[in-house]
Amino acid sequence: MHPSELSAEEELTIVTRIQQGETEAFHYLVTYYEPLLLPYLLQMLGNIDNARDTLQDTFLTIYQELPRWQPITAPARIPKRPLAPWIYRIATNKALSLLRKRSRRVSRSNTNSAEAMNFPAQEHMSMEERYMTRELLRMALLKLSADDAVCLIAHFVNGERYGDIATRFGLSNEAVRKRIQRALIVLRKAYHELGMETHR
Repeated sequence: MHPSELSAEEELTIVTRIQQGETEAFHYLVTYYEPLLLPYLLQMLGNIDNARDTLQDTFLTIYQELPRWQPITAPARIPKRPLAPWIYRIATNKALSLLRKRSRRVSRSNTNSAEAMNFPAQEHMSMEERYMTRELLRMALLKLSADDAVCLIAHFVNGERYGDIATRFGLSNEAVRKRIQRALIVLRKAYHELGMETHR
């Protein structure tokens, strides 16, 4: 069994083994999810050291809470990875907690401290546009729930389609659409607030 090729059934089997006391099986989950979570956390936090620390903290929480984990009952659709919705929610909450702590310490007017979040087309932007984009996303993330933040990153940063997001997290397309819609409202509000700040 190679971790990078785990099926949904194999993932559930690994969970059962861990819940029955075979803690050595946890390395399969780490090997599979680490290369997925690290870039995701880096996009949110903009700093590789913070992303790695948050990743370790995420896996620690997963390890502690996994004995009590249960699959989602009657999901809108079966996720490709049964643990993915739960794991991404943990990682997102950890990252949001760190962002909120940093936002209390750092002035929004300090461009050097802006989160280094990158949109796919950011290489074509000016420095000012990049700063505005990073600040908009950071401000929006601070006001979103973990579930909405996951969809925001997946769609606006990683460029994933609604259907792909729905499949990964066991959601309906409509649920993803509503989460993205809520995120857009927050982004528009953040755009207005940032525009007011830059013109003071």
